[in-house]
Amino acid sequence: MLSNLINEFRDKIDINDFFSYINFEIVKEELLTSKSNIIFLLGNPGIGKSYMLALLKHKYPEKYVLQKEPFLSKDEFLDKHQNLNNKTILVDEAQLLSNEMIEFLRLLSDNGNPVILAMHKKEGEKIANLPQFTSRYTQKIFLKELNFDEFEKYVMSKFIKHNRYDLIDKKRLKKIYKLTKGNFRLSKKFIFTALGLLDYSLRNSLKYKRIDNCIIAMTALELGIIKWHF
Repeated sequence: MLSNLINEFRDKIDINDFFSYINFEIVKEELLTSKSNIIFLLGNPGIGKSYMLALLKHKYPEKYVLQKEPFLSKDEFLDKHQNLNNKTILVDEAQLLSNEMIEFLRLLSDNGNPVILAMHKKEGEKIANLPQFTSRYTQKIFLKELNFDEFEKYVMSKFIKHNRYDLIDKKRLKKIYKLTKGNFRLSKKFIFTALGLLDYSLRNSLKYKRIDNCIIAMTALELGIIKWHF
């Protein structure tokens, strides 16, 4: 019944499903124009760092190579990326790399391959403040959460696309935004789960006909955002 709309909020990186917001565009422009050897792209989990790297690689394949997951050795990395001439290296989840592999990337940056390290904010700031990075031409760029207007625009664009804007209102959107704090991945997961509950209700002729406070509370409980009180 709502399967197509639900699928819009599935947790996946889809370059064709591009959503632009102010901070995202500012950060993208900084990444494209920076002259730094090493850039730390920092932000909370689920903020959109992986999407940013995937988008850069997709739009400028001649400029970037993308390492999507941690690697354990120099050979593993070089076997996968054999042509690094004039390329900028994008590394996702870089906080999971060993100190040895981070040092390897630092050496590559010294030899002409700029490196963009996407990391969780807390761990990334610790690494960025190590002596070997503070003494070099490095840069920290922060990807931030959606503001409410951006969150509302994103969510409603999907509901309008499927002609189901009647299923949610601004008051309920504000409640969801407050619970997810504008985190892009958590926001999508919340709407995905809420629509799943609503779809079940509609299919089984239960009382819930739209995303209301009860659906929101049940979703928040299921995702562990709020706890049961006995």
